Amino acid sequence: MSDNEKKTSDKFANFLSKASDVGKKAAVGIQKGAHVVSEQTKKTIHEQKMKKYNPLFPKQYKSKDFHLPNMIKIVDDAERRGIDVCEGAIGWLGKEGGIEVLYLYDEWVEQSGLNFVNTPMCNTVYIVDRFDKKKFIATDCVFEKAHAEKIAELEHIAYYLGAKSCTVELAESVSEVTEAYKRQEMGVAAKKANISERAEQSASHSSSNYRSGKTVTYFEGNKEPRHPTLKWFAQDDNIKNLIEMRFSSNNVMKTRTLILEGASSATMAQSVACELDAAIKSMGYKTSVIFEKKASKEHSSKLIYDIEF
Repeated sequence: MSDNEKKTSDKFANFLSKASDVGKKAAVGIQKGAHVVSEQTKKTIHEQKMKKYNPLFPKQYKSKDFHLPNMIKIVDDAERRGIDVCEGAIGWLGKEGGIEVLYLYDEWVEQSGLNFVNTPMCNTVYIVDRFDKKKFIATDCVFEKAHAEKIAELEHIAYYLGAKSCTVELAESVSEVTEAYKRQEMGVAAKKANISERAEQSASHSSSNYRSGKTVTYFEGNKEPRHPTLKWFAQDDNIKNLIEMRFSSNNVMKTRTLILEGASSATMAQSVACELDAAIKSMGYKTSVIFEKKASKEHSSKLIYDIEF
């Protein structure tokens, strides 16, 4: 082989070698690129699942930065069993009617450090206690429990102030139709005269009070009063004045009757009650839309408090 032929052969060999190296590098690049795309796809899918299921993990729950929602629903962990992003979670966070809700797995209730009243049960909704952020009350007994606590607090006040007896009576305001016959007559006339349905349905109402739930408690009495612990009535001026009078230097008060407005010790604001109703309805509990009605009834009620020293 001549020198020229040899040089040509070497150049061709070098060309093939370089082409092979380029091909190998290209193949490696393609593999790396495919791997990067695959990993990015997995990451995107994972993020989408996390956003969809929004699981809550123990570390996040125990974090100082975590804000516990005011509504909790206890659920069976089987609801999301088998979903990879939910493995190891204690539940999940969701929104119902604009209210944030913690869906807590029943198996994690004891470890949550929360107190549930009455008895934690699956598919039961609880809302936070007004005075204890670690205590949650079942929605079907929120107002009843609050009322019982108010009665107990008034008895506690009487006892600490050294009273001989106290009576607590609930007066509720009810709306009555005072012109039922007139409504019927308007209905007949409206049909005859083709008057609008609104006019047909109009009628006048009046409100009245009826009393229920009277409790009477007797004590031995004490001339040396002590300061009671206030919760529901901490901001009630009538109660604060009663305590102040009892601690006055004269201390000559023998009996006292207070009319305590329901709004002054309300379990919740009516606007909050409406929001809770919307949230519960959004969960599918159509028959449990009760908060607004009960809040309205409570706001218009009165507690008649008689105390004797």
